[in-house]
Amino acid sequence: MLNNRIILKGNLTRDPEYKTISEKSLVTFRIAVNESIGNGREETVYLDIDGWGSHADYAQNVTLVKGDRVIVDGRLRQRNWEDKNGASRTSYSVLPSTFSKVVKPTRSKEQIEAAMEKRQAVADQTAADKTEMTETF
Repeated sequence: MLNNRIILKGNLTRDPEYKTISEKSLVTFRIAVNESIGNGREETVYLDIDGWGSHADYAQNVTLVKGDRVIVDGRLRQRNWEDKNGASRTSYSVLPSTFSKVVKPTRSKEQIEAAMEKRQAVADQTAADKTEMTETF
């Protein structure tokens, strides 16, 4: 049972940073997660993601860049430290168990034109049906 599980869908706020620490690869990036809170209002939460090993390799293979949409499934991690003035600080990041880049399917020019023609045919038929209905009354 996972007591500390978080699933997020968001967009990268900057290009990922890649590092090697103790011979392990690391990718770090921040995502913005937008949430509708009602009445047309939205709230945005920013979270840091720290992906080790295969996660860093995946991020490089799919060429993550600022603006890309990702889905992250992992756990929240808390870090405590002292800043240069000796004050206690806390930060949170997500350690992914999995994450993936969301890719929009690409359409060919022909597919786009066919979809537009189909939409126009439906709109024309709807208009014809409305005209026929008003003529019968």
